[in-house]
Amino acid sequence: MLSLSSLPSTVVPSLPSSPGGCATGGPRVWSSSQEVALFQTLQEALREIDLPETQDLPQGMSHSELCVCVLGSPLPYLSLLLEVGQRSPGDALLCLSPSWLSHSSPSLLVHKAVTFDLGGRTFLSNFNPPRRVTYFLSCDPWAEEEVTRETDCPSGGSGALGRFWGDVLTTRVLLQKAKIHCPPTLALLLPPGQMGLEEGRTGGVEVVHLEMGAEGGMNSVRNKVDSFLESEDMKGSESVVLRCSGGRFVGEATSPPVYLSRNNRDEVWAKVGYLLPQLLPGEAVLLEVYCSPLKPGPRVEDRTWERYTDCRPQVPDLSFRLCAIVSRSPLDLPLLYKLVCRVGVSDAPLSHSHSLSQSLEITLLECGFTDPTMATSLRRLATDTALSCLCVVMETESSMSAELRGGAGAQTDMIGVDLLFTMDGYIISPVVLGLHPSLCLRSSFSDRGMGMEMEGCDSGIEGWSRGTLLLTPLTRSQYYLMQGKTVLVVGAGGHSKKFIWGAAKKYKLKILLVDCDPAHFASQLVDHFLPLPDLPDHRRDDQHCSRICDWLLSSGLRPDGCVCFWDDCVVLTSLVCDRLGLRGPPPEAIRIAKEKSRTHRHLQGLLKSTGTNLISVEQPSGQADGLVEFREGERRGRQQNGVVNGMVNMEGDSMRAMADFDRGDLFNEAMGKPDTTTSTSSSASASSSFSQSFGTFRPSAPLLSPSPSSYAVPCIHVESALDLEKAASGGVGGLGGASVGVVRFPAIMKLEYGAGAVGVRKVGSLEESLAHFERIGGDLREETDYPGIGLGWGNAMTLMEYVGGTEHDVDVVLFEGRLEGAFVSDNGPTRAPAFTETASQMPSGLAPEKRAQLIRAAHHACLGCGLQDGVFNVEMKMTEVGPRLIEINARMGGFYLRDWIRQLYGVDILMAAFMVSCGLRPCLPSATALPARGHFAGVMVVVSQHLQALRSTASPERLRGLHQEGALWLNELAEEDELISGEYEEPFCNVGVRDAHNAANARQRLLALCQGLGLHCPPRYDLGYFLSHFN
Repeated sequence: MLSLSSLPSTVVPSLPSSPGGCATGGPRVWSSSQEVALFQTLQEALREIDLPETQDLPQGMSHSELCVCVLGSPLPYLSLLLEVGQRSPGDALLCLSPSWLSHSSPSLLVHKAVTFDLGGRTFLSNFNPPRRVTYFLSCDPWAEEEVTRETDCPSGGSGALGRFWGDVLTTRVLLQKAKIHCPPTLALLLPPGQMGLEEGRTGGVEVVHLEMGAEGGMNSVRNKVDSFLESEDMKGSESVVLRCSGGRFVGEATSPPVYLSRNNRDEVWAKVGYLLPQLLPGEAVLLEVYCSPLKPGPRVEDRTWERYTDCRPQVPDLSFRLCAIVSRSPLDLPLLYKLVCRVGVSDAPLSHSHSLSQSLEITLLECGFTDPTMATSLRRLATDTALSCLCVVMETESSMSAELRGGAGAQTDMIGVDLLFTMDGYIISPVVLGLHPSLCLRSSFSDRGMGMEMEGCDSGIEGWSRGTLLLTPLTRSQYYLMQGKTVLVVGAGGHSKKFIWGAAKKYKLKILLVDCDPAHFASQLVDHFLPLPDLPDHRRDDQHCSRICDWLLSSGLRPDGCVCFWDDCVVLTSLVCDRLGLRGPPPEAIRIAKEKSRTHRHLQGLLKSTGTNLISVEQPSGQADGLVEFREGERRGRQQNGVVNGMVNMEGDSMRAMADFDRGDLFNEAMGKPDTTTSTSSSASASSSFSQSFGTFRPSAPLLSPSPSSYAVPCIHVESALDLEKAASGGVGGLGGASVGVVRFPAIMKLEYGAGAVGVRKVGSLEESLAHFERIGGDLREETDYPGIGLGWGNAMTLMEYVGGTEHDVDVVLFEGRLEGAFVSDNGPTRAPAFTETASQMPSGLAPEKRAQLIRAAHHACLGCGLQDGVFNVEMKMTEVGPRLIEINARMGGFYLRDWIRQLYGVDILMAAFMVSCGLRPCLPSATALPARGHFAGVMVVVSQHLQALRSTASPERLRGLHQEGALWLNELAEEDELISGEYEEPFCNVGVRDAHNAANARQRLLALCQGLGLHCPPRYDLGYFLSHFN
């Protein structure tokens, strides 16, 4: 085994320590001719694809903790290395020798490597201290090296797994057991075989155990060979293929096939007889039927000039076979990365290295198959077959021990499936020839596949999908880095958040939980728990912050991160992060996002970034002057610490008094003037490095896109009837509204700090708004009236101008202000006059350009509020004039969103939130262009409309059973004992259906399912109407 002491002195030269994870260049000293040859191969490959040659690494270049390492030749995994280097520069490493690696139990370390950077640049780097490998792959000439056996490093394969799946006989027997068609094969095996292969027939594969020393043994083998050549399987084929398998003959390069005529039995037996005495235990001689590829269809002859000359060439018939590259998702689901064809003449066998590579669609056209439906059908047939092969691999490995797999973190994350189509009568069938992961990936390399256009996504005619190749290596790397991290979670939330605690345990995180309920069920599921009974009283958040920090100090607990998933506690969480120096949005940014009207008023004050300063200007049409005057009237007209018209006034102790942020404050900061209006502004210089001041409040506006002010909607903060009257009387009559003031009617009224759409209502006039204001003031006064919807912040309201259009959720992942991931979903119409969610679908049905506009608007709205680190749920509307903001939830999206994103895109935004809080960048293969693996459609189940069904046809127990069967996807949002109807209600659960191919099918299946469950209740709760908005 490798160790630090075994490293040659030339490998790790004496270099000064590089603080902060830096790499350095060094003299190009090679310890073997093999290293020189592999390095030269890399340079030739880079020149072939017009990339610069490898340079020595400049001094001081830094890198992240992510480290995807390949040991061996640069050719098989060049696509992966280039894509990782593009998405996470400097974190894709190629080691040309095992001596460049070492063990430091239980980690695998790399001391020297070629690193891949932006634009395909490569650097020869030395690392002192060495880098910890977070994901490992190996290939020839070092594929047999057991580098990861004594480590916990995640690995996409191992020498043991390479030998196992490189054995053609073992692979075919396992595929045949799964009813996957392979060439009919006679295997002459010298026992023992892998997995104890027994003598007998499995599908089209017959295994014969050899007893070479037995009397008459060769005669019986000869009879088996003759019987195979005369069998039904050989009818229709004039050739037989001879190869060896297992042991020394793992891989196509070490056991090239030999093609023989089936009619020349003497030659066949002579070849077999020659090989049999040379076998070692575990090796086999295979005779297989030569499967003829799909023959070309009829073609119309072109009228070319050659037809009228004497030099008319003879056009050969073409044949093709397919190469499908399939990867394992983080959820252990098979995903197709690429599907290409190997094309050649029909009278010669095809190989990876001596045939053209092109798309299936073009190949079928050239072979005379012009029907596009046939191309679609054959693509799906090939895809399903390749995906099934990986399912066999995953199922087999799940029953193997860590020793057999070659290490605790070893598993096969990618396979290459060689297959072809054959025709029997009128039936076209796929035949799997073998599994060759690195060979398929190398031979299907293309310039478009090297990750230079990572924001694109192409799953069409070329049959490949960006991001699929990187998803599992990056995800496993990041999960590995997070193992053992300690995260402080403030606020346990309700029943809908129960998934957090099981997921944290699965990810091997240590959770410190703070909540107001000493008997909360989550207190038994975490490592440490602090009960704070007065936690909902957010006037005392500063005191809560001190108590939490004192608890951590006295208990000797040092969290790596602090995060919140519960609306009520987002401000307190930001205070704790600020006090402990942990990564997270600054309190000022969270306060802006928490107060809905303040979010919009703040954004309305932003215009453009000049490159160095953020400029705050007056609102168009004179609205700014009216807003300032109106707010001054608000301050003068309110009674501090009192009650006005039933509304709890927490001015002075409330969040608004903690940090009131006017447009003038932002202007003073931008111009470098002292801030005279508030003591909570940032004290850090605007030019300071973000990495050094991630807790600094620094709102920003884009240079090349519209200002975030264009997404804001006119609104006011309401704490009294006087506020509403002033808003309505502040202007003159205008088109499209009853009156024009600060906010025009119709408008939306909702709780300023509310959650779950409780108390939200559309109002068409001042009278209606006053009536709703009075009703809320009487019904929802304090936390005990409706726990969990934000009443601990008071029951002030927002009056927001009503905006038409379609409603959408945009869940964004931000790190240091950079967009790392974005996922858009569509919401159906709300139940008038309230705004309870009814139906939803993902991915969005909007045109790609419109989706991009929503993502850009959500991203820039967050940055405009100073939210630069975290996972945020942004509610938007797409109007005729572009995106408009509804509100920003400064925490991860709730309800079904985490599950749907995880199932469709393979991304866990829960883990992303944990990672950001711990200062780790959640690197995804693409921020905005990950392909969705199907379509979700879902509907909300509410007690007021579905109580009878929930107690009979759609009982929670039955819904759970259907979820386990895969008939639906259930997200439980409340306890069973909460089946109580009321005027203000939140959804009880969400019922969804996933379809692999079509959004319309998902909606149709969902509607049919809900009809059977009694959840479709027209006209009171017409799911057909709700879902029709997605058509």
